[in-house]
Order: sequence, then C-alpha cells, then structure tokens
Amino acid sequence: MDLAELFGWMASIFTTVIFLPQLIKAIKTKMTHDISMWMLILSLLGNGFWFAHAQLTKNMPLLVCAFLIIVITLILMVFKYRNEHG
Repeated sequence: MDLAELFGWMASIFTTVIFLPQLIKAIKTKMTHDISMWMLILSLLGNGFWFAHAQLTKNMPLLVCAFLIIVITLILMVFKYRNEHG
C-alpha cells in the first residue's frame, strides 16, 4: 500500500466516523429535531456523486467511505422521519 492509498483510507475512516456520534445519539435518545433534513439530503446527494466518482476511478477508500456515509445518512433520515411524523 502506497502513501496515497494509506492517506485515502485514513481520510475515509475519519470522514465516516464523524457521523457515528449523531447516529448513536439519535438511536439512544430518539430525538432528531435538531438534525437538519436539508443537511441529510445534501449529504446523500454529495456522497452519491462521490460513490459514482469512486466507482469510475476505482478509488476503493472513497468508494467504501461514500457507501457507509450513504447508509448512515439513510438511517438518520428514517429515524428523523419516524420520530417527527410517527
């Protein structure tokens, strides 16, 4: 593994991990009022495009990161919807 790939994996890990505290808090407290739906929508769109870019360029660290953030964002969106409309 070269230095560029190592940095890619490290960036992917930290970028993905920043969403976990919010997800854990939402699961524990069932409070999602302060989470912006627009932020979640933009995260979903942005990471969708990063995912497509990563597939086209065969960038595995970015592919994994974008996929995981898409999954976390979708989970947060479901929690937000259920907590505020259910």
